[in-house]
Amino acid sequence: MKKAVFAVLAFIALAVSPSSWADGSFRCGNALISEGDPAAVLLIKCGRPLTVDDTSRVVIDEYGHRQVVRTGEVWTMYMGPDHFLQMVTVEGGIITRIVDGPRG
Repeated sequence: MKKAVFAVLAFIALAVSPSSWADGSFRCGNALISEGDPAAVLLIKCGRPLTVDDTSRVVIDEYGHRQVVRTGEVWTMYMGPDHFLQMVTVEGGIITRIVDGPRG
């Protein structure tokens, strides 16, 4: 009976989409990098990014003046030739978003 219960629980655990577990995180060697981690952890565990692009938005004040405000950076992390690039958004020194890019 215990084997049957274990088999059912194992099946349920495997049936849940593994991609939903990986949303907002990726592996870098043995380290797990997740949204909410400091950018310093990303640099220590994964090394320097391939590229760094600024992110910005336009703010219009009460007088109608437009101003471009820098909000953060998108770091492109190269994970190797057989892995997806990781597009990591960093705002205020904290990882706020992780998205898979194309294969390296």
